[in-house]
Amino acid sequence: MTRTIIDTPYSVKARAHSLASQGVRCVIRYYNRQNSQTFPDKRLTKAEAEAIVEAGMSIAVVFQQNHRLIGDFSKDWAAKDADAALRCAADVGQPAGSTIYLAVDHDFLANEDLATIAAYVEHMAGALRSEGFKIGIYSSGRVARFLQSANLVDHVWLARPLGWSGSRDYLKADAWSLYQDAVGLKIDGLDCDSNITQPSRPDFGQFTFGNAPAMALARTLDTGGSRSLYEIDARGSLNLRGGPSLDYPVIRTLAPGTRLYGLQRSGNWIQVDVEGDGRPDGYVALDYLVALAGDTRDLPVTGLQAIDIAYRELELQVREVPGGASNPRIALYYQRMDGRAATPDDGEVAWCSYFVNFCFSEVGQMGSGRANARSWITWERPVVGAPQRGDVVVLWRESPDSWKGHVGFFVGYDGDDWLLLGGNQDDAVSIRPYDPSRVLAVRRL
Repeated sequence: MTRTIIDTPYSVKARAHSLASQGVRCVIRYYNRQNSQTFPDKRLTKAEAEAIVEAGMSIAVVFQQNHRLIGDFSKDWAAKDADAALRCAADVGQPAGSTIYLAVDHDFLANEDLATIAAYVEHMAGALRSEGFKIGIYSSGRVARFLQSANLVDHVWLARPLGWSGSRDYLKADAWSLYQDAVGLKIDGLDCDSNITQPSRPDFGQFTFGNAPAMALARTLDTGGSRSLYEIDARGSLNLRGGPSLDYPVIRTLAPGTRLYGLQRSGNWIQVDVEGDGRPDGYVALDYLVALAGDTRDLPVTGLQAIDIAYRELELQVREVPGGASNPRIALYYQRMDGRAATPDDGEVAWCSYFVNFCFSEVGQMGSGRANARSWITWERPVVGAPQRGDVVVLWRESPDSWKGHVGFFVGYDGDDWLLLGGNQDDAVSIRPYDPSRVLAVRRL
């Protein structure tokens, strides 16, 4: 697994190019009042920052001078720490608009401790924001939520321990910008931790300078930076299988609460990395996973998809039977969705939605579950930009204000028209062109 965002208390000046060649896209480093004997090069320097950016990576920073005891958050320290953070930022050349994170490296629980931390952060925020910087916090979920509710922080970097108060729920709430998903790693001989981002939030306050805009780099973080992280939510052990079905042998069992990474999906199965090394370890059923970070829909798709089933039905030349009867294949579409035992007259039923629902059910995925074509308007997620092969397209029929509609799969273009593969098109499963001005929605799993 490529670790694209790392944090480390050690200088990376001498190995910046090597880290970049191994897929690292952002290095999180430290500001402080002074270095310690344990970490003599903990503080980011201008020369190191230039080496990081020259290697094609971006930088994020966190201010930490211990910050594990409540005494580290006194008003006196707040004033000194604010001055130190601004000096560090000036020395490095950190641009305004980027973020300085503040560390709260302990699981503080008491309300009076939270109030002390909030007062410290408020002072720091006032000083740093006056110079154009945003404020981030590295902390537990409880501390993060408390500070966010007071509008004191712009970004949250959730600390690794999900056993800290409020952290597990906070991770699921998607209010964070970074999560420290693994610690104690070694990359190119460097001791470091790794982090993941929100897929919808690539900007977590990182920066560059010179000819490399920070936001340009933020948007080029590859999928490893926003990979999907899951936790097993089952009453008993979950089987890790050799392939995406019950027909494959069990490799081993995984205990409830086990965290794993999603690599790709096949129907209702996820290929997972249990060890965190980037290599696939097997498949588990999606029904027993809870997403902690990332989105299952963003995983690469393998195996048969609904559009493949649609083409299979096209090759079968499925067509309505004249004379008030029902084609047994079309009857299967009805039965698959709502269990109809009867075989209605195909000519009397607008069966396009039955067809699309059937195609998804064949690969273990959920469609709209309804016969009305317009039920697909709110299914899954909207498509922004040009449609792709296999996207579900909903059209109005008779008029935009009517309840009537049509639904099919996008497969290409015929001039300006969109080509849809669908059922009940000229009384058959077929491909035919439609005017895109009739499109009500384009949806994607």
